[in-house]
Amino acid sequence: MDILAGLAASLVIMVVFSLLRKGWKTATYKPPKARGIDPIAEAEVFLAYGKTSEAVRVLKDVLDEEPDNMAAKVALLRAYSNNGNAKAYSQLARDVHARLHGQPVWKTIQQNGRDLDPANPLFNA
Repeated sequence: MDILAGLAASLVIMVVFSLLRKGWKTATYKPPKARGIDPIAEAEVFLAYGKTSEAVRVLKDVLDEEPDNMAAKVALLRAYSNNGNAKAYSQLARDVHARLHGQPVWKTIQQNGRDLDPANPLFNA
């Protein structure tokens, strides 16, 4: 019984630590531009290391300030694709379709879209 109590206490400590760490990261977050860093490049590094949620946060911050930043939108599409977020991917792809249709990057967006949302006609056109 003492072993189970010890394991339970360890689990509680790990959960509390994880929540505190996440709260600290959120509370101390500064956008990349405020730190003198190119946000798109930072997001690309996050994606390269599999830190998709961090990349999404950075890219959404960019788009809050610059809603027409196409490089940020394309990088965000890549993040959604890596994350398997079909709903967000399809919605953003629909938003950029008019500006990117016919460009080489659109073929990549369509291919990833077919993998995520095969029934979506946007990706099969």
